[in-house]
Amino acid sequence: MANTYYGKQILGELSDAQTLPNATAVDSTNMVYVGDNTNGKLWIDVYANTAISIANTFVLHIDLQGFTADTAASATAPFSTAGAVLANTTPLYRILSITASGGATVFAAGDLMTQCAIPEDLFALLSYDFVQLVYTTTANESAETVDAFVYSKM
Repeated sequence: MANTYYGKQILGELSDAQTLPNATAVDSTNMVYVGDNTNGKLWIDVYANTAISIANTFVLHIDLQGFTADTAASATAPFSTAGAVLANTTPLYRILSITASGGATVFAAGDLMTQCAIPEDLFALLSYDFVQLVYTTTANESAETVDAFVYSKM
Protein backbone atom coordinates (compact mmCIF):
# COMPACT_ATOMS: atom_id res chain seq x y z
CA MET A 1 0.00 0.00 0.00
CA ALA A 2 1.29 3.47 -0.77
CA ASN A 3 -0.44 6.73 0.11
CA THR A 4 0.48 10.36 0.01
CA TYR A 5 0.51 11.53 3.61
CA TYR A 6 2.09 14.78 4.78
CA GLY A 7 3.47 15.00 1.24
CA LYS A 8 5.27 11.63 1.46
CA GLN A 9 4.67 8.27 -0.18
CA ILE A 10 4.01 6.00 2.76
CA LEU A 11 4.45 2.25 2.99
CA GLY A 12 2.27 1.79 6.05
CA GLU A 13 0.39 3.69 8.69
CA LEU A 14 1.27 3.18 12.37
CA SER A 15 -1.21 5.74 13.76
CA ASP A 16 -3.95 7.78 12.10
CA ALA A 17 -5.29 10.48 14.44
CA GLN A 18 -4.52 8.08 17.29
CA THR A 19 -5.39 9.30 20.77
CA LEU A 20 -2.49 9.63 23.19
CA PRO A 21 -2.95 7.77 26.48
CA ASN A 22 -4.06 8.93 29.92
CA ALA A 23 -0.96 8.47 32.12
CA THR A 24 -0.09 5.05 30.74
CA ALA A 25 1.37 3.38 27.65
CA VAL A 26 -0.45 2.38 24.48
CA ASP A 27 0.72 0.68 21.28
CA SER A 28 0.26 2.31 17.90
CA THR A 29 -2.90 1.21 16.14
CA ASN A 30 -0.98 -0.78 13.53
CA MET A 31 2.22 -2.69 12.91
CA VAL A 32 3.97 -2.10 9.58
CA TYR A 33 5.88 -4.73 7.60
CA VAL A 34 9.44 -3.58 6.82
CA GLY A 35 11.16 -6.98 6.23
CA ASP A 36 14.38 -7.76 4.42
CA ASN A 37 17.13 -5.28 3.60
CA THR A 38 15.94 -1.67 3.79
CA ASN A 39 19.18 -0.14 2.42
CA GLY A 40 18.82 2.41 5.22
CA LYS A 41 15.98 4.13 3.37
CA LEU A 42 12.95 3.34 5.53
CA TRP A 43 11.97 6.08 7.95
CA ILE A 44 9.31 6.73 10.57
CA ASP A 45 7.70 10.15 11.02
CA VAL A 46 5.41 11.12 13.89
CA TYR A 47 3.28 14.26 13.50
CA ALA A 48 0.97 16.07 15.91
CA ASN A 49 -2.49 15.56 14.42
CA THR A 50 -3.97 18.01 16.94
CA ALA A 51 -2.19 20.55 19.11
CA ILE A 52 -0.29 18.74 21.87
CA SER A 53 0.74 20.26 25.20
CA ILE A 54 2.85 18.32 27.69
CA ALA A 55 2.42 20.16 31.02
CA ASN A 56 5.37 21.14 33.19
CA THR A 57 7.06 18.11 34.85
CA PHE A 58 5.08 15.57 32.80
CA VAL A 59 6.46 13.11 30.25
CA LEU A 60 5.84 11.92 26.69
CA HIS A 61 7.92 9.06 25.30
CA ILE A 62 7.65 7.46 21.89
CA ASP A 63 9.37 4.09 21.52
CA LEU A 64 9.96 1.84 18.53
CA GLN A 65 9.46 -1.89 18.87
CA GLY A 66 10.66 -4.55 16.44
CA PHE A 67 8.82 -7.79 15.81
CA THR A 68 9.67 -11.01 14.01
CA ALA A 69 5.98 -11.64 13.17
CA ASP A 70 2.71 -9.72 13.13
CA THR A 71 1.96 -10.67 16.75
CA ALA A 72 2.64 -8.89 20.03
CA ALA A 73 4.31 -12.03 21.43
CA SER A 74 7.11 -11.80 18.84
CA ALA A 75 8.57 -8.57 20.29
CA THR A 76 12.18 -8.90 21.36
CA ALA A 77 14.66 -6.44 22.77
CA PRO A 78 16.20 -4.25 20.03
CA PHE A 79 19.75 -4.63 21.29
CA SER A 80 22.10 -7.44 20.44
CA THR A 81 25.48 -9.00 20.93
CA ALA A 82 26.54 -10.81 17.76
CA GLY A 83 22.89 -11.10 16.77
CA ALA A 84 21.72 -12.59 20.07
CA VAL A 85 19.08 -10.72 22.04
CA LEU A 86 20.36 -9.33 25.33
CA ALA A 87 18.72 -10.92 28.34
CA ASN A 88 16.65 -8.95 30.84
CA THR A 89 15.82 -5.99 28.61
CA THR A 90 12.60 -4.21 27.70
CA PRO A 91 11.92 -4.39 23.94
CA LEU A 92 11.84 -0.65 23.24
CA TYR A 93 14.01 1.72 21.21
CA ARG A 94 13.32 5.32 22.31
CA ILE A 95 12.83 7.77 19.43
CA LEU A 96 11.43 10.69 21.46
CA SER A 97 11.77 11.54 25.15
CA ILE A 98 10.19 14.71 26.51
CA THR A 99 10.03 15.80 30.14
CA ALA A 100 8.52 19.28 30.19
CA SER A 101 10.55 21.61 32.38
CA GLY A 102 9.85 25.24 33.28
CA GLY A 103 6.52 25.19 31.42
CA ALA A 104 4.59 23.18 28.88
CA THR A 105 6.17 21.63 25.80
CA VAL A 106 3.85 22.41 22.90
CA PHE A 107 3.43 21.07 19.36
CA ALA A 108 1.03 22.70 16.93
CA ALA A 109 -1.22 20.53 14.79
CA GLY A 110 0.83 19.38 11.79
CA ASP A 111 4.22 19.70 13.54
CA LEU A 112 6.78 16.96 12.91
CA MET A 113 7.41 15.62 16.43
CA THR A 114 10.12 13.10 15.68
CA GLN A 115 11.68 11.20 12.82
CA CYS A 116 14.02 8.23 12.71
CA ALA A 117 15.52 5.82 10.25
CA ILE A 118 14.62 2.21 10.90
CA PRO A 119 17.88 0.73 12.26
CA GLU A 120 18.63 -1.60 9.34
CA ASP A 121 21.72 -3.45 10.60
CA LEU A 122 20.29 -4.01 14.08
CA PHE A 123 16.95 -5.17 12.71
CA ALA A 124 18.69 -7.55 10.28
CA LEU A 125 20.69 -9.12 13.13
CA LEU A 126 17.47 -9.80 15.03
CA SER A 127 15.38 -10.82 11.98
CA TYR A 128 12.77 -8.13 12.56
CA ASP A 129 10.08 -7.83 9.91
CA PHE A 130 7.54 -5.53 11.61
CA VAL A 131 7.63 -2.25 13.54
CA GLN A 132 5.21 -0.65 15.98
CA LEU A 133 5.32 2.43 18.22
CA VAL A 134 4.53 2.73 21.93
CA TYR A 135 3.26 6.07 23.28
CA THR A 136 3.78 6.66 27.01
CA THR A 137 2.52 9.65 29.02
CA THR A 138 2.48 10.54 32.71
CA ALA A 139 -0.50 12.92 32.38
CA ASN A 140 -3.87 12.76 30.68
CA GLU A 141 -3.12 13.46 27.01
CA SER A 142 -6.28 11.75 25.73
CA ALA A 143 -7.59 14.94 24.09
CA GLU A 144 -4.54 14.95 21.76
CA THR A 145 -3.81 12.82 18.70
CA VAL A 146 -0.85 11.82 16.53
CA ASP A 147 -0.18 10.48 13.05
CA ALA A 148 2.74 8.13 12.42
CA PHE A 149 3.83 6.19 9.36
CA VAL A 150 6.68 4.36 7.65
CA TYR A 151 7.88 5.74 4.33
CA SER A 152 10.75 5.31 1.93
CA LYS A 153 13.38 7.91 1.06
CA MET A 154 14.28 6.03 -2.14
